[in-house]
Amino acid sequence: MLGLAAQSASAQSSSGVVLTLPNAVRQALATSPSAQAAAQTLAQAQARLGQAQARRRLQVTFNSTGSLSNADVYQPPPSQETFGTFQNTLSVPIPIGGKTRLAVEQARRLLGAAQLQYQSARFALAAQVAGNYYDLLRRQALLAIAQETLAQARRQLSDAQKRQRAGDVAALDVLQSQGPVASAEAALLGAQVNVDTARQSLNDAIGQPLDAPLRIADIAPPPLASPLTLAQVRTLAQRNSPDIRAAEEIVRAQQAGLGAARLFRQPTLELQAIDIRSKDVTSFRREETVQAAVIVPLADGGLGRAQVQEAQAALAQSQAQVLVARRAVLVAVSTAFLNAQSARAQTESARVAQDIAQVSYAKTVQGYENGLFPLVNVLNAQAALTQARIAYTQALYEAAVAAGALQGAINGGAIDGAVALGAGALGAGSGVGGASALGANGVSPISAGVGSPNSGPPSASPSPSGASPAGAGSPGTSPAGTSNATPQSSGRGTP
Repeated sequence: MLGLAAQSASAQSSSGVVLTLPNAVRQALATSPSAQAAAQTLAQAQARLGQAQARRRLQVTFNSTGSLSNADVYQPPPSQETFGTFQNTLSVPIPIGGKTRLAVEQARRLLGAAQLQYQSARFALAAQVAGNYYDLLRRQALLAIAQETLAQARRQLSDAQKRQRAGDVAALDVLQSQGPVASAEAALLGAQVNVDTARQSLNDAIGQPLDAPLRIADIAPPPLASPLTLAQVRTLAQRNSPDIRAAEEIVRAQQAGLGAARLFRQPTLELQAIDIRSKDVTSFRREETVQAAVIVPLADGGLGRAQVQEAQAALAQSQAQVLVARRAVLVAVSTAFLNAQSARAQTESARVAQDIAQVSYAKTVQGYENGLFPLVNVLNAQAALTQARIAYTQALYEAAVAAGALQGAINGGAIDGAVALGAGALGAGSGVGGASALGANGVSPISAGVGSPNSGPPSASPSPSGASPAGAGSPGTSPAGTSNATPQSSGRGTP
């Protein structure tokens, strides 16, 4: 686990519950406006299906009309009369034909698409939260490295001053030791700012106040290796992608909508029960009628044909969107697959470079002790070893991120049934003194197939280092640290 990140997080807040990634995702899904908007979109689709289904059920309307009439009588007496009339009408439309059935089918398909889009939106939000979460872990690890680097630089400066007063080293060694201290102080300030910024981003994603204290738990990255081929991951990605499935559901909905639009000349049937009560002395006092009305559209001014054309265009658009979604998923999963392969190769290269730097530093220390090399060579070898360790650690985490991104692309956004990791979210520098930022026991939690950092060369009393301190750089930048492995003076002066 990321031991340094945990220590830094504990230092930031001594109270409160430690937040895990699954809990952070659940909190974001419960509070995020984007998640709430996606839920309301789904609710609208459910309501539209209910409306379409209601049109196929019994619907009854009641209409009551009162009127006052003045009329001349054809056969008097009387020759003229004024009378009132009340008419009550009960109407029951009878669904016939396939128009209402197709409307229900269209609404049901659109609801299925909305459910898949809701799932996709939740996965996207989970990926954002995971990215912010891992970014905070990485920046906390870099902050811990910056703190240790500053402490190491100060110890080296203090040691150089003591040895200079004893006459063992020249004043130049003290001057060389002051540079790393100043650099480490500046890097520590930048690292702290970056941690604060990352914490604010995560707080915002999970709906907390920006400046709320936050302690997060370490997480073991996903495994690096993938036994699948490129063809297999493409097949799985297309099968599991909610975006593709949603686009296909919309196509089926538009097909139903086109079928309904083509029935614009379909007749409608309505049953009516009419009760008329009148004070007209020349006619009926009360009349009750039951009638059936068939309404056949004859001319609509081209409205029906225009609606058919609109439905055809909507269907063609949705079919094109399926192709767009498929190509986007193929590109994304192919890129993730190639990135994962490249990251594994880069991790192995970084491991080899670290081993070479380890051997080179050990031999340089041996040569310095035998009087063959000046101190500057040792400082350069020490800086190179530190950079190699950090580069290897960064490569491990970048490979883990690539593996997580590939897993998310294969599973339609879900990783281990939970969340999708954002690319570039991971990345932690190597700890000072040969300890790795990957775990409290100095062992990487990432799959052991890519090796682990060496424990470091033989060490003695601290010595000035020319390595720049670890800062909170961007994910693509390997921060520099210092190592506890330092050359022994062997009782001789320092150049």
